[in-house]
Amino acid sequence: MDRKARQNKILKLKMKKLVTMFFALVLITSCEDSDTVQITASTFINESIIVNFPQTNGASVDYDQTTSEDITEIVSNFDTISSINIDSLSYQFKNVDGNTNAIIETASIIIQGNVIATISNVNIATEASNSSVFEITDEVILNQLEANFLNNTSLIIQFSGTGISDAGDLDFEIEVSMQLTTTF
Repeated sequence: MDRKARQNKILKLKMKKLVTMFFALVLITSCEDSDTVQITASTFINESIIVNFPQTNGASVDYDQTTSEDITEIVSNFDTISSINIDSLSYQFKNVDGNTNAIIETASIIIQGNVIATISNVNIATEASNSSVFEITDEVILNQLEANFLNNTSLIIQFSGTGISDAGDLDFEIEVSMQLTTTF
């Protein structure tokens, strides 16, 4: 092998090493991203409040029912969450037992101290039999709840107001459903 052929062979080997090293650097540089890895998880929360109020005999009755749940039992690794997004929030009336003509005159549905809905003159039996689902889409309310969830480990849902049920007692369930996306 003459000197020129040997120099070409050495040059080709150096070029192969240089190209290989260049690709390795590109690979290392592209894998070395300064952004932190974020993990997201979806959680579905479904909480119910049982409301019982007696026959009213012409006069409205007040009711105030509350339920609470430990969020750390629902969302794993709660202490490492950096953000919570409420993807959907809704409520519906279910399991009506008793006077089907009873009327909720006024009511508030409250989560974490935030009024998410105010209703008036609602026939619970009609809404339950229609399987009506009431969506909460107000961004201000959803943002308040998201911030509140990050700072509290308990979920508190309250249903309070007045109703009239002259023809007999009324028992029903109000179910609140939330779809959350959490980022760790």
